[in-house]
Amino acid sequence: MTDGPEPEVPENTQRHREPAFNAPLMVVVLPVLMIGAYWLQISGGPALEGALLDNFALSPILLRQGHFELLFTHIFLHGRWTHVLFNAGACLIFATPVVRAFGKGIGAGLSFFAFFFLCGIAAGLGFCLLNLMSSMPVVGASGAIYGLIGASTRIIGARGAGRVLPLMSRHVLTTSAVWCGLNLLPALLPFLPGGEGVVIAWQAHIIGFLFGVLVIGHWLHAFHPRFFTTN
Repeated sequence: MTDGPEPEVPENTQRHREPAFNAPLMVVVLPVLMIGAYWLQISGGPALEGALLDNFALSPILLRQGHFELLFTHIFLHGRWTHVLFNAGACLIFATPVVRAFGKGIGAGLSFFAFFFLCGIAAGLGFCLLNLMSSMPVVGASGAIYGLIGASTRIIGARGAGRVLPLMSRHVLTTSAVWCGLNLLPALLPFLPGGEGVVIAWQAHIIGFLFGVLVIGHWLHAFHPRFFTTN
């Protein structure tokens, strides 16, 4: 046998390779905005960061005084790098199915941002209603992220075009119980040795999750009816 040139494979028969990273653009934009906002928060030193937290963090007492804008502004602030990086990573994972359900284009992008911030506002409002007398400031996009987790719970696993899992489906009920159960654990931290100073707004996480679970189906029907004819 003699060596010869290897036969060429026609281009149209070459195996299609999926890109290593193919997340939709909006899924990338949001974590970048979170990280950028936190960098700006700390870039001016402790004085600027303290001023931002004093004026734009959410607290039940300030909300009772009529500072409703804090329901929105607290989403852009974070407590530390681990906080914002965890939220950014979670966004990359759980925002992807939601963005793909919304579709492409400027309208779909605006709808995604509106849904995200409404989840965060609902989470913040729910936390304040459950802690009316508290002066503890709350910051972070965690409530909004949990809204995306809740929404993706009803989208992931819904096989076929135009499917959103029913609220009473086994997958939704089981997943909801797991996420809510995990977020009840931080409520025990103050009672554990060494956990006295650890405070996590776990109520906001649960409310954000439930908001996403309950609203995603109605949101898709109202603003993205094409989802129910194509996938």
